[in-house]
Amino acid sequence: MTVSESLAEVLNYLPMKVREYIQQMPREQKMQIQEIRLRNQKPFGIVRNGKEYSGKQILEFEDLSKTFQAVCSYSVYSYEQELTEGYITIRGGCRVGICGSAVRNGEKIQSLKYISSLNFRIAGEYIGISEEIQKNTSGSVLITGTVGSGKTTYLRDICRIIGNQHRTALIDERGELAAVRRGKALHDVGKMTDILDNYPRSAGILTALRVLTPEYIICDEISTPEDVKAILQVSGCGVNLIASCHAGNSEELRKREFLQPLLEAKIFQYGVFLHQGKIQNIQKLC
Repeated sequence: MTVSESLAEVLNYLPMKVREYIQQMPREQKMQIQEIRLRNQKPFGIVRNGKEYSGKQILEFEDLSKTFQAVCSYSVYSYEQELTEGYITIRGGCRVGICGSAVRNGEKIQSLKYISSLNFRIAGEYIGISEEIQKNTSGSVLITGTVGSGKTTYLRDICRIIGNQHRTALIDERGELAAVRRGKALHDVGKMTDILDNYPRSAGILTALRVLTPEYIICDEISTPEDVKAILQVSGCGVNLIASCHAGNSEELRKREFLQPLLEAKIFQYGVFLHQGKIQNIQKLC
């Protein structure tokens, strides 16, 4: 699914005033859109090449409320679990970040109300973007970068290349990598790739090892001790791992406390550091 197709999907959810503004933009600028931000009682924002530009129209609460209902397929109750995580993944693998007033039960967030802002992140395939990584790495690889640096985009293309050559299990917890819809992947993630869609990352990793005999396991955003524990269980079983995590550079990576067991066990042979959508550095981790 191209950026153009993903953007077309997102436009279906947006208030008419925002949709018309984007449709009138020059094609070159539209293809640069990374995020569309809607905020109550404020102008909407469009992020292109890392910089946010404000639209002219002020959005009202009703605009956000209608958009939020559309994002939830007009059944907010059905998305309560996703809302506790702060986002919903819509058609095409685009993630919508949601801000509002939390409905809590003690320390646990149960839902959201009074939606104050929505952030649509435009997903898309950039075929060939990861070829440099494939040429300069081997074995298990950790893709790192700050928020919005392109980790998911690179991971998706790596999966396409590896999945065309090796048995690959893709753990797509948030539905962003393959964008599965009714059992069909909207993004090309390789002809030999089996997709565990909406699986919790740790459970998906272990399930893939048990039942799919993969040569590679690919997952996005290692972020919990459970993820780390699952990866440690898989290591030594003849499976290569390709994963991503938040870290701006090698120093920040080594400061991530929960990642230390993986670094000490030398799970990943290479680290790829991204910055603003480009490869900043590729280096050996062990």
